[in-house]
This record gives sequence, C-alpha cells and structure tokens, in this order.
Amino acid sequence: MNAYKILNNFLSSLSIFLLTLVLGCAPLVPFPSAKPFSQQESVRLISNLQDQEGKVYSFQGVGKLRFKKGEEETETNLFAVGCMPFKVRLEITHPWGRPLLYIVADERNISVLSLTDNKFFRGPPNSLKIKQFFLCGLDLDLAWIIFSGRVPILSAAGGAVSLKPYEISLYNKQGEIIETISFSSRTLLPKSAYFPKKGFTIILSEFKEGDLGLHPLKIKILKEDEDQSAEIRYKSLKLNKPVPKEIFQLNPPPNFEIIKLNYQQN
Repeated sequence: MNAYKILNNFLSSLSIFLLTLVLGCAPLVPFPSAKPFSQQESVRLISNLQDQEGKVYSFQGVGKLRFKKGEEETETNLFAVGCMPFKVRLEITHPWGRPLLYIVADERNISVLSLTDNKFFRGPPNSLKIKQFFLCGLDLDLAWIIFSGRVPILSAAGGAVSLKPYEISLYNKQGEIIETISFSSRTLLPKSAYFPKKGFTIILSEFKEGDLGLHPLKIKILKEDEDQSAEIRYKSLKLNKPVPKEIFQLNPPPNFEIIKLNYQQN
C-alpha cells in the first residue's frame, strides 16, 4: 500500500473518530414525558369502552381455559356462549375431549353439571357455594362482559380522572376509586382493569380485528392477595351471532345427585 493510501485511510478514520467524539459529547435532548389524560380525553375513552360494551348482545368463543392456584395448574378446553338479556353457558372439557363441567346461568338461576362426580347444582346466582365454579368468584354479570372480550365499566362509577400517564381511574359517589384502567401507549387499547374493592385484575392482550373492531383473544384474571389466576385463550371469538335458546337449557341426567341451593345459604 503506498503512502497516499495510508494517509487517506488515516484521515478517514480520524474524521469518523472526531465526529463520534463530538456527537458523544453533545447534550442529549430528553423526550417529552407522557402526561395523564385530560378530563376530556378521559371521558371520551371511558365512553368509547361503554359504547363497545353496549354493542355486544351475544358471543360465542372456543379456546382454552387455564386455572392456576399455587403450584397447581390445569388446562381445559372451553366453549363459551352468551346472549342478552343476561344468559351464559360454559362447557369445560378435558384436553382430549371428555366433558368435565357445564355451567348455565341467567339473572335468576345458575345450574352446574359436574360430570366428574355426578352432581347437579342449582340455585340463585349469588349462592355462596356455587361461586367455587366460577372464575375466581367473579360476579356473573362481570363474567359475562369478560367472556365477551370487553372491559367492564362498573355501574357505580360516578366520574373519571387520570392520575398517571395512560391510566384512568373511576370513582364512586363517595370519591373512592373502584376501578383503574390502563391503556397501551401505542394504540390506546385497554391493557388491564383493576378493581380494588372486588380484589381482582383483568389483563387483555393478543387483540384481533373482528366485526365490532379489535377484541382480545387472551384474557387473564388475577385474584388479589391470592396466588390464583384464570386465563381465557380464545382460538375464535364471534360477536352478535344468533344463539338458539335451547342452548341455555341444562337438566340433570339420570342417577345424578341433585343439590339445590337457596338464598339462605349466602
């Protein structure tokens, strides 16, 4: 290599070094920090969620249901269907197809057919013992909304305020926070909803475009102060499709023990 090429390479390397040094010493300009939503933005986002919830009058979902408590974890197949006025049916089967549990509920009654121990339960929706069969003891009306892939907006909410970036809290008439919803900074889709008075959080992910816009295929429910969770992972979720009334009928087969629950057991 001749002297000219050596000098040229040296000068090129020196230029790159000096440029890097200058840039490295330049003060970094920080990105503007995110701010809480304005009151107008908060009201608009909550209204949008309420509108989305109100547009759903039926759902049909097929996928997996995973329960975890402590170190124990079970995964089952799930078929979930619901329609308004409030009705829901859940069919939980073993991964290889054996039926395990059927649940049918409306505003007046809940029926549970347990095929693992040949028992049939029937009683009011708030029957204490029947809650062991539902997702972390959730109220049935909240469970309906969650199974349909929507964020429940509690009816007791009297106002909304954003105290942190991408987060809106709902408070009741006493000024107590009853729900906090977190939004994606990129899409403004709801990521999670925390219900401090009810003691659980739902986490939404894996959104997919559907007839009514984007909806989550993965919904996780975490029980506060307990090492317990339930996860719904839909393969498909169809909204506002016709649902035959017969699907919400559930009766005990012969030789099943029938256990009737009443309001006095709460």
